[in-house]
Amino acid sequence: LCTLSGTAEIGRNCNFVEYGDEIVVIDAGYAFPGHEMYGIDYLIPNVSYLKKNKEKVKAILITHGHLDHTGALKWILPELGYPPVYAGGFAKALIDLKMKEYKMEDKVKVISVDRKSTLNIGRNFKATFVGINHSIPDAFSIFVESPRGNVFFSGDYKIDMSPANEPQTDYEKLRNLRGKIDLALMESTNASNPGKAPSETEIFQNLGELISQQKGRVIVAAFSSLITRLYSLVEVAKRTNRKIVLSGKSLEQSIDIARQKNYINIDDKFLIKESNMSKYPDNELLLLCTGSQAERFAALNRISLNEHKFIKIKKGDLVIMSSSEIPENISSIEKMTDRLIALGADLIKDSVELKIHSTGHGNQEDMKMMHNLIQPKYIMPIHGPLTFRYFNKQNFVRWGVDEKDVFLTDDGQTWVFNGVSWSRGKKIESKPILIDGLGVGDIGDIVLKDRKQLSEFGIFSVILNISSKNKRIIGRPRFISRGFIYMKGSRELLQEIENLVMDIHRDWLNRSHREKMFKDEELRERIEKELSKLIYKRTEREPIILTAII
Repeated sequence: LCTLSGTAEIGRNCNFVEYGDEIVVIDAGYAFPGHEMYGIDYLIPNVSYLKKNKEKVKAILITHGHLDHTGALKWILPELGYPPVYAGGFAKALIDLKMKEYKMEDKVKVISVDRKSTLNIGRNFKATFVGINHSIPDAFSIFVESPRGNVFFSGDYKIDMSPANEPQTDYEKLRNLRGKIDLALMESTNASNPGKAPSETEIFQNLGELISQQKGRVIVAAFSSLITRLYSLVEVAKRTNRKIVLSGKSLEQSIDIARQKNYINIDDKFLIKESNMSKYPDNELLLLCTGSQAERFAALNRISLNEHKFIKIKKGDLVIMSSSEIPENISSIEKMTDRLIALGADLIKDSVELKIHSTGHGNQEDMKMMHNLIQPKYIMPIHGPLTFRYFNKQNFVRWGVDEKDVFLTDDGQTWVFNGVSWSRGKKIESKPILIDGLGVGDIGDIVLKDRKQLSEFGIFSVILNISSKNKRIIGRPRFISRGFIYMKGSRELLQEIENLVMDIHRDWLNRSHREKMFKDEELRERIEKELSKLIYKRTEREPIILTAII
């Protein structure tokens, strides 16, 4: 077993099991970068080991259709020679759409599975898909059997006794795995949250009551990937006789696929375009928007900035934030909601008193129930930073599991099973591959450091016009500053910089005459080094310094 990526974070999920000359991969997701990764679009799993052994890769199994479990397929499949992908119906539809977008549909083979599926893969593996509840249809735990041992992948799950529009978790199938699981990889997202995750049916009822009481327009922001919530909102719209306006491309795609898969049933007459809203009274409109995390160009943020072409906030509008707040986005979300309130909207957020959002990840009681259902021999918390996984381990110990039977792993860590116990193997390359536009893996730490330096301190350029005959400076040095200093207000500093440049050039010129060798690169390097020291001493800033010799 290798916990390749997604072990120490929420996102970029990818693990694999290897036996003999065969490998089965579970999930292939991407993660979004932190704010310190300037200009990076996504982080994807490092599949260098799998690429070297691509003839061994027999299949990629998908637990569910969210992009942190499927988003890296675009880049990973070509590297591995396009092995078959097995996914539930909803995930398959999402993957097929993306592959068509990338013009890869003729090369990618996605095979549909369901709650009854058990697959023989190659000569050594058997995979059983177990239906669970998450926040998207056709979500699975996956049980992988091999001649040496069996591994259970929980996937993202919660124990929902009354899901809104899908079957309950297949509890009987989970119970039947007791005594067979040599290791269970268990998600840790909400390991610190006591109690049980609220049911989607409770959220459905609360949203229904809220919206039915509203006399004006209702604008709801939710994750476009949270399909169970979209189902609830569509049903509320039908019951309250409101037309639905969709604002956001990802939202439109999700609703379209949900309708194709018969997960959401709604007549076209209930769906209207943004441009036709004025034809209906306010109390007959329900607007579903992207942008719950205040993403710059998402619908709700553009509405708050009064930049949306069709949707303008007015007094009497109710904005419902039916989503969680990702910690690093809280400041941006607050600024967005400030703007919405200032424009005249009323605002409702999820709270303990009024639950209008439920996580798709189980809390402690859900995790305890899952453990009791499957009763694995060994446990490995995954899907979260070390703190999350540490507390998840403490939970299992508190519930009676021997501490030595719960393993904390790392990205790229391999584990070897001898038929009785697990031991750590060697680590393989797992540093995330960075995606920047069309570039894949061509951005390294040095480039990121430069981008960070540019964002914090700007750039300062020195331009020297040097005679090709005698190597003396023609005229005076010229300076360009971007994001560093205001030139007109920094004459004293600029004069000091000019003096230093002239001194460095004079010293270089004298030494070059003695050595009878003129190296422009030496002059450039010395100017940048000495200027860096002077500028830091005078300003305590570290702009990128570039010297151009003409």
